Amino acid sequence: MRGMEFLTAAENKESFFHRVAFYYPSLDQRYKLIEKAYNDAKDAFREIYRDDGKTRYFEHVRAVTLILLDYLRVRDHEVIIAALLHDIVEDKPEWTIERVRNEYGDRVAYLVEYLTKPVDIEDKKKREQVYHSRFEFAPREFFLIKLADRFHNMYTLWNCDADKRRRKIEETRRHYLPHAEKHLILLHELEEVLEQYPD
Repeated sequence: MRGMEFLTAAENKESFFHRVAFYYPSLDQRYKLIEKAYNDAKDAFREIYRDDGKTRYFEHVRAVTLILLDYLRVRDHEVIIAALLHDIVEDKPEWTIERVRNEYGDRVAYLVEYLTKPVDIEDKKKREQVYHSRFEFAPREFFLIKLADRFHNMYTLWNCDADKRRRKIEETRRHYLPHAEKHLILLHELEEVLEQYPD
């Protein structure tokens, strides 16, 4: 997709922080916190792969953050950090919201909590319902991350089985496109990627 060439490029830590260095010098505390979040996320997802069994899960985390940095031009270091950590509480039990708060502060924890499906609700359908109901009350910064996350998931959806593709397409149309339109974030990009999948 035009403007998102990084999605198919060979990215690494050096290329990622080459971008960050345009805004924050390496001795800036904001740079250091982004670097810490990058390392924490990479360590947390080190042994985890996506549905294709070949792509490291961290590649998704980095791609979502690159959409914010390169495409949406986000410069707020706490939003960048929250993007790097957006799946860590939901997927890694050793990472709690309180741990995120202790290590990265209230605002990052606030965003990560919005990005995390409620871990205390066992019923999957109820958990999804509560999670999506919170969208109505979420800050715009949440949607910068969440819609980038959803876009990248849809962009790579061919790696999933047909049933999961159908569910994710329906979910995107129902819960994500209305907010993409409301907040003017990645609306056309999501519509374009949805057109790739037959009804």
